[in-house]
Amino acid sequence: MKSRFSKRKRFSLFLLGVMLAGLGVALSVRPGLGTSPISSLPYVLTFLIPWTLGMTTVGINLLFLLMQILILRRRFRWWQLAQLPTLLAFGFCIDLGMWLSSFYIPAAYPLRLVEELLGCALLAVGIAFQLVANISYMPGDGFVRTVSEEYGIPFGTAKVCFDVSIVVLALVVSLCCFRQITGVREGTILAAVLVGLIIRALQQPLRYVKLQLVK
Repeated sequence: MKSRFSKRKRFSLFLLGVMLAGLGVALSVRPGLGTSPISSLPYVLTFLIPWTLGMTTVGINLLFLLMQILILRRRFRWWQLAQLPTLLAFGFCIDLGMWLSSFYIPAAYPLRLVEELLGCALLAVGIAFQLVANISYMPGDGFVRTVSEEYGIPFGTAKVCFDVSIVVLALVVSLCCFRQITGVREGTILAAVLVGLIIRALQQPLRYVKLQLVK
């Protein structure tokens, strides 16, 4: 018998995942130790333009959505535009998380590192929930998927190259504009390694969560 999944439960889990991911990005930014690779460029840009991190994240990801349209052209499907509300919700949750985390910013390095690790964990859990819900995805991931399918590049390889390119671009912008590295630190490396490992570790426990989505 084929399982039927509850759309309401899936959407609720997806929304929870977006909220946790947004809060995770905010917590990884607050300690000043860097942030996840995908957020490194938007974070650096916040030092250049009077936008919030959520706004710069939306702006950068809109470019990734436009690049998908340019690559796929007529093969771009209308349902892929679901990335847009997902992006807007994510940007809002990042700014909400930045506001919520502004009331306590630790000064001691060990506490800052703990907050960085907590941010990585929340980001990983949020992404894992979104994967289980399978409602939509962020334009950055959509761009990676498009490149992978169009040019025959394994998704994992394309994802690594994409993340590295974003970090390199963040470094270039930082060095050109500030003559020093800003916004990319040890936390960026931690996030690049830990988020993927945590998502992989959650695959088995989340099988129980997926069962709860069945009607």
